[in-house]
Amino acid sequence: MESSSRRVTWLVLAFLFLTACFYSQKLRLDQKMLVAQEADLRLAETTYMPPNEMLRVVSLGYTPVVADLVFMSANNYFATHLGHDRKYRWLDTYLDALIGYCRGKFGNKELLPPDDCTRDGHEWVDGVFPFNPRVFLWASQVIKFAPVLTDAIIDRSVYYGKTGTHFCPDSWEIYYDVGFNLYFEYRDLPEAKKQELKKKALDYFSVAANLPNSRVDPNFVASSLWSKDESERALRQIYQTYYHATDRQRNEIRSRVRAYGHKEIAELFEQGETLWRSQMPYVPFSLFQAVGGEPGPRSLSKDGTGDASAAGPPLREDWQ
Repeated sequence: MESSSRRVTWLVLAFLFLTACFYSQKLRLDQKMLVAQEADLRLAETTYMPPNEMLRVVSLGYTPVVADLVFMSANNYFATHLGHDRKYRWLDTYLDALIGYCRGKFGNKELLPPDDCTRDGHEWVDGVFPFNPRVFLWASQVIKFAPVLTDAIIDRSVYYGKTGTHFCPDSWEIYYDVGFNLYFEYRDLPEAKKQELKKKALDYFSVAANLPNSRVDPNFVASSLWSKDESERALRQIYQTYYHATDRQRNEIRSRVRAYGHKEIAELFEQGETLWRSQMPYVPFSLFQAVGGEPGPRSLSKDGTGDASAAGPPLREDWQ
């Protein structure tokens, strides 16, 4: 009796094991077929976006609303491909509708920002609403989520950033993003070309540090300029950003200026801050300096030295 029940138990266990193996294999085959079908569908994937002129007409003046709908579609398209093949062949279709594009003489798209587009004799086709800085930052970043990050992809990222500086010139983040790409991201170019791009990147870093609400550390910009043997420009950059920096950043700036061999400028900065804390600590340091309440350097000579007695207003080209 015992042997009979034991035999039945083993038969049941063997049946369950074989059934589990069968269904496991079936699920694996179904999954493979599903992936293969998805791959075929993605190869045949297409999208449609009305011409930019038509989008502006059908928006009936509510272009920001239409732009938001297009942007949500672009996000959905990106998220769909991010988890699969990381190939975004139709992403430009959405972005061109949002921010516009450069149309060549033969109707083809040229990868040129607005200023370069018109200068080369091409036509810039306006987007639905190209005044949202988050769109340009998003486009510049997501395009780099590719299987292999090549210089061609960085070119496209820089293109979106430069287009953003045209339509959103007060966004420090866009300037910083372009500078970061130019300075750090290119890998396969000749060394001379890399150095040329790094020099251009410093211009974008400098603008980003001077724009309102910027979170770019002025010490980073100044040290980058100094390392490129642009000492006078580094000191000008320090002066332009010193009064808007945090307490920690101002301490680092004074230490850096001393290290550069300009002790007299650091002392004038320190005197100005002492005067501000003793006279008007209840107003921002930048406002105290703007009304002329500090004895800081008013100009920089050709050799980069400060002169407290020199005539003329403070260097604030970025405020113009």
